[in-house]
Amino acid sequence: MDRYNCFPSCLRLLISGGDVIRAAYITWLRTQNFVIYNTYGPSETTVCATYYRVDNAEPLDDGTYPVGKAVKGVSVKILDKDLNEVPDGMTGEICIFGEGVSRGYLGNPSEQKNFVILGDGTRMYRSGDLGYRLPDGNIAFLHRKDRQVMILGKRIEPEEVENVLNESPCVERGVVRAFTDEHGLAYLTAYFVPSHKNCQISRIKRFLHSRLADFMVPEFFVKMDEIPLTRRGKVNDSALPVVMKEGTEE
Repeated sequence: MDRYNCFPSCLRLLISGGDVIRAAYITWLRTQNFVIYNTYGPSETTVCATYYRVDNAEPLDDGTYPVGKAVKGVSVKILDKDLNEVPDGMTGEICIFGEGVSRGYLGNPSEQKNFVILGDGTRMYRSGDLGYRLPDGNIAFLHRKDRQVMILGKRIEPEEVENVLNESPCVERGVVRAFTDEHGLAYLTAYFVPSHKNCQISRIKRFLHSRLADFMVPEFFVKMDEIPLTRRGKVNDSALPVVMKEGTEE
């Protein structure tokens, strides 16, 4: 059965959001005369802040599409660490102004600091995402400026997964690191020193699934005799073996 038979004949418009859209994902869709938009916007800015039509456009050099220009009532700027606007083509933080920017998080100072009230009373949200403005005014998304990664359209902090991994009775010490496959999609790898000889991966996975959403559980697990450390006692990331993952275009 053709997997695309699920599309009703009346369908004309498709909107993608929540994750990076790549040219390989819409190869077939572009032959069906659908109008396709790529959108961008954190939940803190009422989900959608920018839009870009992709069915009639060429992708960027990395195979992705721009996230476009701001929707009505919203302004999006690329700012440096001092909140100064950077020149077109220069990398900076994607910051969102205007209608849709929420009031923030009640009782959560660490998240609330990303909301800035300007002198004229305008609210701005610092997305934590890096990007740059193209010569035509459209914005290109790059990646997070912190350790957060996007998996299945969801933001994940590897440190959060690592904390849960270390709570497992089967793990003496564990670390979690994010990598990207050959198509630039993120995946997690867990490295762990077992707490006893009879430690089983299945038990660790069950433990993680009981405390985390399924998309947060690492795809790969590597058993280590010890976690490599630097002279200062920090995890030596360069000494961790990388489990290569083939990309997918489906």
